Amino acid sequence: MIGDRRLVLAATVGLALIVAAAASDFFTGSFWERHGLLASLLANVLVVAVTVVVVNGVLDRRNRRRWNLLAQNVLFALLQSARATWTGLLEELQVTEVESGDPASLLAVANVARDSERISAAVSRLLAEQDRRDRLQRVCVGLGEHASDVIAKWAPVMVGARPYAEVLDRHVELAGRLEWLGSVLAHNEPPDDQSRSERNLARSSVATEHAAQLGNDEWLHDQIVAVITLAVELDDDSRELAYSIVPLSWWTERTAGLAGNESPPPVPR
Repeated sequence: MIGDRRLVLAATVGLALIVAAAASDFFTGSFWERHGLLASLLANVLVVAVTVVVVNGVLDRRNRRRWNLLAQNVLFALLQSARATWTGLLEELQVTEVESGDPASLLAVANVARDSERISAAVSRLLAEQDRRDRLQRVCVGLGEHASDVIAKWAPVMVGARPYAEVLDRHVELAGRLEWLGSVLAHNEPPDDQSRSERNLARSSVATEHAAQLGNDEWLHDQIVAVITLAVELDDDSRELAYSIVPLSWWTERTAGLAGNESPPPVPR
């Protein structure tokens, strides 16, 4: 995993610095001998730095292995939220339809989402039609609420594990962008059926403080494109990370072992 590679890299760099410091005495004459206090301080700093990096890396890896299955399940939930975002928005843009969830179909649709020029033109067409803007508002609000619910449910678990903090932070960014999109549209273009509570929520959002300044079509266009781009990236990255924690082959072997008379592989730690 990435964390393991960073641990090896940090340890290697630290060891190289120690070797370089030791070897430098051959090129600097008796410098270190004449500056014994400085040499001692630098040596101690290097040893402490390498020790801290290695120990922290080992602790992080141990923490990950304590709850691998839970971590994978959380990543799958976040992945689902991101995938629902970009596929839902693509359908609203009327550039493609997601016919099934099989890998080939998803890859084809994801390639459409990565075509920035095509997506940009589709967003411009959508913003030119008021009824489609109204639907976009409802879609963004629904997707934002779902993303926020997933994050609120799992954030206490994920925040406590540093290896997964980065991906969680990016999912929080996605939820925040969706919330701003929905709030700005709801404030500037309230639907006819907007209830009093919905109007109050829209009015109370921090996003509405900037609705007059940001809520133009250029801002809306860039936000929608950014949301789709970020959601596709998170789909890929979260899936890769999830299967690096517990591979799909383990689930297959585990199922066969539990369903048959064979000894199933242990839960990964």
